[in-house]
Amino acid sequence: MDAFEKQPYEEFTVSTDFSRNFATGETVSSQTVTAVDKDGTTVTTTVTDQTTVANDGGSKVSVLVKAGTVAASPYRLTFRCVTSTGHKWEHDIQMNVREIY
Repeated sequence: MDAFEKQPYEEFTVSTDFSRNFATGETVSSQTVTAVDKDGTTVTTTVTDQTTVANDGGSKVSVLVKAGTVAASPYRLTFRCVTSTGHKWEHDIQMNVREIY
């Protein structure tokens, strides 16, 4: 599983590229991004800005990540898409939150 680290204050865009699974000319038609904490509790609206979930017109899906706590880390972000040919793909990314003093 891919992973990245952030501090609780940081907000930035994270994306995944599904192109390795796509046929020539295939594109993302719809997408979702969800998040759960280390206990499996859904925290999608806490650690992601759902208004930013988007695709690039090709094979990438992105979301702005925000917040998060060290105590609830690691988080799992699940990127899902449906393609122009009807295929469905999923990619999970681990988000580790740590505070640097």
